[in-house]
Amino acid sequence: MNQPSFRKRWLTTAIAVAACSAPTVVLAQDAEQRTSSGSGSSTELPTLQVTESRIYEEATGPVQGIAASRSATGTKTDTPIIETPQSISVVSSEEFRNYGARNVSQALGYTAGLSNAYGGGSADTTQDSMTSRGFGLFNSYRDGSKYQVNVFDGQQELYGLERLEVLKGPSSILYGVASPGGLINTVSKRPTSEPLREVNIQAGSFDRRQISADFSDALDKEGEFSYRLTMLRRESNTFIDHVPDDRTYIAPAFKWQPNEDTSLTLLSEYQHDESVYFWGLPSNGTILPNPNGNIARERFGGEPGYDEYDNERYSIGYLFEHDFSNRLKLRHNLRTMHTDRDVNNIGLTQSPESTDGRLYSRTANDRRDASKALTSDTSLQYDWEAGATTNTSLVGLDYTRQRQESERYRRTVSPLDLYDPVYGSELGEPIPNTYSQVNRNEQVGLYFQNQMKIADKWVVMLGGRQDWTDTKSSRYFDPSQEQQQDDDAFTGRVGFVYLAENGLAPFASFSQSFEVATGTDRSGNQFEPTRGEQYELGIRFQPEGWDTLLTATAYELTQENVLVTDPVDTSFQRQMGEVRSRGIELEAKTEIGPNTNLVAAYAYTDARTTKSSPATPDKVGERTGQTPYNQFSLWGDYRFSEFGLPSLKVGSGIRYVGSTLPNSFLDGEVSDFTLVDAMVSYETGPWLLSLNATNLTDETYIESCTYACFYGEPRSIIGTASYQW
Repeated sequence: MNQPSFRKRWLTTAIAVAACSAPTVVLAQDAEQRTSSGSGSSTELPTLQVTESRIYEEATGPVQGIAASRSATGTKTDTPIIETPQSISVVSSEEFRNYGARNVSQALGYTAGLSNAYGGGSADTTQDSMTSRGFGLFNSYRDGSKYQVNVFDGQQELYGLERLEVLKGPSSILYGVASPGGLINTVSKRPTSEPLREVNIQAGSFDRRQISADFSDALDKEGEFSYRLTMLRRESNTFIDHVPDDRTYIAPAFKWQPNEDTSLTLLSEYQHDESVYFWGLPSNGTILPNPNGNIARERFGGEPGYDEYDNERYSIGYLFEHDFSNRLKLRHNLRTMHTDRDVNNIGLTQSPESTDGRLYSRTANDRRDASKALTSDTSLQYDWEAGATTNTSLVGLDYTRQRQESERYRRTVSPLDLYDPVYGSELGEPIPNTYSQVNRNEQVGLYFQNQMKIADKWVVMLGGRQDWTDTKSSRYFDPSQEQQQDDDAFTGRVGFVYLAENGLAPFASFSQSFEVATGTDRSGNQFEPTRGEQYELGIRFQPEGWDTLLTATAYELTQENVLVTDPVDTSFQRQMGEVRSRGIELEAKTEIGPNTNLVAAYAYTDARTTKSSPATPDKVGERTGQTPYNQFSLWGDYRFSEFGLPSLKVGSGIRYVGSTLPNSFLDGEVSDFTLVDAMVSYETGPWLLSLNATNLTDETYIESCTYACFYGEPRSIIGTASYQW
């Protein structure tokens, strides 16, 4: 391979990024103010305001109504969702407040095709991992850039977010290394020029006590300088014994907009989590029978006082925009992140040690992690016309550098009776764990994209990206044992949309993704990146002037070069595997009249192994773990304006998740379950009082089985009092 070295490519990238970092940026927001005169009817002004808000919704701002109309996640430009030839789901901050969501997974509970992945779902306070279309989504994205190094870098605090956006299917054309299932991009709250003052007090199940506040305003009369300060402090237990959920969060932001062509937004965040990484429970006594019955869902398998998850995360960055003209725009984003954490935990074996099925062996694990990351994304957008076409062309260069250091030790600890636990076991001396590693990776990506609209009827999207990655891994206790791997990959996307006058928009697309596969085969050859390819057909309905978005899609998604057991030497792996996912997804968000909102979703997903090793022929045809065939959800809320009570709003929802299979090394099946949620709120003056209930019927269910099994959260009721002025 006659290619320049990665260090030379890195230097070239750094120079390019520095050159593009010159002063720049701001979104022009020149919405013309309208005044009313004469004796027009009292209903004309509200109608006009609603129409205007729909027109001027921004891709990174608050959603105007129930159905978002614009997004930047699928294109890296402010684009109408109806003109994007790939599935995108947007959940606003108002929605996840209505749902009573406390983390990203819960906020996406009414989104088609998403389910909890690695870890314990609602039982897990340490990560936000989910699955989409049969593939895990383990990387977090914030404002269009990678945000975390490791899944244990901590959950993203919902109160600091304006919206959640899910891009489904391969997305490497814009984001480089990414899961074929898609990605979740969270959008930060940003400074406003209008005053915003809010204080919230919250209390509820499991001794939950939380106070939060959100302040924003201009700092001068002209609105050149503005700020936002979002804060939260929580002390809480969880439904699992000895597992707290305490958090301190503060996110200061500052915006400088010297004119309508330039803006610079500084975003910073500090988050401190004090919790426990819950290891889960064995399959015997959860999804498999045990002579002693089912293990209690609140059971803790670790040691109080030893198990802990103490995580501190810092991040700071900026978003810079500059319009050179009404055609040419520069964007430059940069963010750095650092995380320190202690993750002491005790893991359980899956098989009982005693013949009566009560006693389970345990292993204690001391773990100290440190993560660092730097991301930068620089792009130029050019809008131009040619004949009957209008075009938005985008060219960009992004760079990511990540480092994770993990120091681990093992300790002996006594077995535990999971049906009558007695805690207080002494731990053995720490022994260095071979899983202790230092991992470093760098990624440079050069991408281009063109969005062409023909006669205001057809949208043609074409894009491609070239990535170069450098991955290094060394033993923490023996740095001389280092492995290095360089990869490069080209990915592309092509899509079409037809815009009918009645609001219908059928679309079709082909997209690709890749992920780095580290290691070598038995001949010493480095593994090639795994490849994802998706064909997608869909149709949207979003009529002008309606707060409605209906979406129906069908897709086939294939991942190739999957690692499987080498049939010649089973101690090695070969890239002979393939996983295929097929399905349909239906999603609806609509306002029914002036007082009623409806959110509905359905997904059918058939994800399974289609190619495996001759050493494991039984794997062919096997369903992907954590992926239900069927999922359905429905949420509705109603404001009692027609009954003379406009301050009263009620809502209720139902979520159904079909049966799933655990990971391949666990037997059994996770049964389907149905959950009911509800809310009621009342406004009086500056006060908003609300009450949310999740799992209202208190159903006992297993949410997922990965390396272990995890119960879902029992009924939870939380009351919130908000004061705005």
